[in-house]
Amino acid sequence: MKTKSQKKNKTEKRIAAPQKSKKTDGAMAVIRDVINSKEYYLSIIDSFMIEGREYVVMYNYEPDDGNHAEPELVIMRTEFSQSGDQLFYSIRDNNELHRAFIIFMRRFHSSHELHSKRVKSNS
Repeated sequence: MKTKSQKKNKTEKRIAAPQKSKKTDGAMAVIRDVINSKEYYLSIIDSFMIEGREYVVMYNYEPDDGNHAEPELVIMRTEFSQSGDQLFYSIRDNNELHRAFIIFMRRFHSSHELHSKRVKSNS
């Protein structure tokens, strides 16, 4: 997987390097922190729009070697640059983060209920 480093724009509080990928559930993202250059491997589990902004829900991906903690959810704002690179941004506003979390949980519970109904109807 190829990533490019970007020059930090003073007007943007970007923490992630661009990642070219389609927005599909289960996709893997490699995100590089522009401050310390550390790479994070994340598995995308959902994406949705709120008031014209796109959000992505991910969890830290670590190989199953039995030596890591339980996965934690990561919710980031995302957009595509003019060159087509996908950029991820931290959500610093607690109200915005809370709204995104509530929307995700509603989507998660409704998809779980739908899946449960399908399983029951197939029995």
